[in-house]
Amino acid sequence: MVGPGTGIVPFRAFLEQRALDGATGRNWLFFGEQRRATDFLYGEEFLASQKQGRLHRLDLAFSRDQAHKIYVQHRMKEQAKDLWAWLQGGAYFYVCGDAHRMAKDVHQALIDIAREQGGLAPEAAAEYVNVTLMRTEKRYLRDVY
Repeated sequence: MVGPGTGIVPFRAFLEQRALDGATGRNWLFFGEQRRATDFLYGEEFLASQKQGRLHRLDLAFSRDQAHKIYVQHRMKEQAKDLWAWLQGGAYFYVCGDAHRMAKDVHQALIDIAREQGGLAPEAAAEYVNVTLMRTEKRYLRDVY
């Protein structure tokens, strides 16, 4: 899941439900905000979940903690090989948060990853994300506002 800012809340509920259900499948969170010290929403909870093995991967992007801005889509691209492997293995991809910038940038990053890691032409990469993942297989879901 990609859940920057308050978009993190559904993933928190997702992890809580999985704990109640005893679910064991892998999950991965990309979280971003401005500053780790003040904006890492539910940070201690997510770090504890990771330590307990309930959250398998956690990639963080704090845009104002260094001179150049780092956003969730940058972290996705850094982990492109693994993210592509998860998608090819049947993973679902959820995005929750800002529709105006973040969701568009994450969507484009996903297309770029399909192109680069899958060896797809630009049009085929866009079709994979927009048609295969979103419409046909319904494994790419967005709750953006």
